[in-house]
Amino acid sequence: MQIGCDVPLKISLIIPCYNEEQGIKRASRKILSSLDESNDDWEVIFVNDGSSDNTFEKLEEIAAVDSRVIVKSYQVNQGRGKALRVGFEAATGEIIVANEADLSWGNKIALRLSDALKKNPSVGVVVASPHLKKGGYRNVPLFREMLSVIGNKILCFGNSQKLSMVTGMTRAYRKEVLDSLELYSNRKELHLEIISKVQALGYKIMEIPAILKWTPERKAEMKNRKSSFPVKKLVLSHLAFTFAETPFLLVGSVGLLLLLFGALGGIYIVYLWATFGLNEGRPLIVFSVLLLLSGIQMLIFSFLASQNKQVRDGQVRLEAQIKRIR
Repeated sequence: MQIGCDVPLKISLIIPCYNEEQGIKRASRKILSSLDESNDDWEVIFVNDGSSDNTFEKLEEIAAVDSRVIVKSYQVNQGRGKALRVGFEAATGEIIVANEADLSWGNKIALRLSDALKKNPSVGVVVASPHLKKGGYRNVPLFREMLSVIGNKILCFGNSQKLSMVTGMTRAYRKEVLDSLELYSNRKELHLEIISKVQALGYKIMEIPAILKWTPERKAEMKNRKSSFPVKKLVLSHLAFTFAETPFLLVGSVGLLLLLFGALGGIYIVYLWATFGLNEGRPLIVFSVLLLLSGIQMLIFSFLASQNKQVRDGQVRLEAQIKRIR
């Protein structure tokens, strides 16, 4: 779809909310005020992800005074991924933007993302990244910043489109891109699932620099929530994603190293045999054989994992074709 930057469009802004009672009215005012600067027709879909406070009531009050606001809600907290999927299903815009409820990316990031998508008709997804030049982190706890920086370095290793940010929620999508995806994740793994499936379908992903900034109030709030932040679960799930996306680079490289060390051990054994210094009772022979066998096994395993990824990508393309037929 060819879209000019000056052509007004219907754009949907999806904002998941969980226990945002304290700041959601203030944030919504800033968001809606920033959208007044746009010529596009915006709808703002707040998704209440089973909040245990009065977030839903606050959202209803916001919707009562602004016709652009739509509220979706369910009683049990199920995670950001579920909230986004509910928002995606409700969205009617030609462009769909996902953003944080706390305005940690600034109140104009939705406009920047949608404008970038409009200016680049060959792009299917635009991602806000703090890891690009002119991007960055402000007032974010060092642990969270390092977790994001290191995590994204690992996750983007071997990425075909050379991305720098795959874990962030703040993105803009063309509706036809999201409509072609079958999404299943309920939690933050959804961000990775989308990137993987978008690339499998051959859509181009673009990044724009952005600054992730926590207000002092947000920093204090997140400190109180720290005990519920599933660090170990996220690390394990993200490592599993990295292996699934680049099995040969991760496991195959280890297999090649084992083969190399095993071969070097074999060469040394031949040298000792040629110089009559080989002691058959030494463990070097067994150790070298184990290295060679382990290397071969890991290479075979990485090859099978690569074949599995090709099958999964084919399944994604098949699912997209079925959705288009429907």
